[in-house]
Amino acid sequence: MGRALAVVSSVFGLMLLGGCDANGDFGQITEDFHYSYPLQSGGHLELNNSNGSVEISGWDRDSIDVSGTKYATDQAALADIKVVVSATGSQATVSTEMPKTHWHGSRGVRFHVRVPRKITLQRAETTNGSVTVEDLEGGGSIRSSNGKLSLARLSGDYDVQTTNGSIQVDDCTGMQKVETTNGAIRGRIKNGAIQAQSTNGTLDLTVEKPAESRPIRLSTTNGSLTLALAEFHGNPINAETSHGSVTLRLPSDTNANLEAETSMASVSSDLTLSSVEERSKHSLRGRLGSGGAAISASTNMGSIRIQRY
Repeated sequence: MGRALAVVSSVFGLMLLGGCDANGDFGQITEDFHYSYPLQSGGHLELNNSNGSVEISGWDRDSIDVSGTKYATDQAALADIKVVVSATGSQATVSTEMPKTHWHGSRGVRFHVRVPRKITLQRAETTNGSVTVEDLEGGGSIRSSNGKLSLARLSGDYDVQTTNGSIQVDDCTGMQKVETTNGAIRGRIKNGAIQAQSTNGTLDLTVEKPAESRPIRLSTTNGSLTLALAEFHGNPINAETSHGSVTLRLPSDTNANLEAETSMASVSSDLTLSSVEERSKHSLRGRLGSGGAAISASTNMGSIRIQRY
């Protein structure tokens, strides 16, 4: 048996709500909710929120706990918002239902969800707001149409995307595919690989132990790019930006074929090449150690630095 609790509170103020998830409740009428149901470990979660932030974290219990707050500017609009939670066996769905005729910026739902640590996020999505996911094992899909994405201590292969906002990845294991159309991507991968792309933002990522021979790709159209590898395990690397510098920090014992080229600045390397095919102010091509996987770094406007980790 599950349990549900809803508490309604009205708060008045002078704040005018914007187009995104609000940080406070001034000028809003709010209603808190809480649902709890049994949920077996190793299953799937699908969460779809129409407007507002989402927080999902794993715990060592065979249950799903969903709490949060609905908000709107008047009681009638608040009553139109429906939170639907369903859990059967190892499958759970959480969703928000509200009329599409209203301006979503004036109302929405903030979710706090706890699930068994071993679970696959079939889809976790909000159309307007941040998404935070922590302490899960299982992989999955995470989306926001307008908001920051934060991932911490995840294990598995995740596909992560926001159309407008930054992405932070901390202490994750597995293959991470992250993309934003406008924002920075930063973080640290403990074990695995990453493919990161931004159309307008800085990329700054560290991989402590890359998965054997797995490719690592970083790309941005406008911003600097930094990639650091504490170890090298035959990983093909492609790092490119159109406007900004590129910095690669690699172990001294890296065995790879290096190609670095910039149109408007210089290329430098702290690592000694065992053989050089081309060296000029704007390009460097040659072999690191005994050669191996291809490492490519390129930019149109900015310097390229190959540094020792």
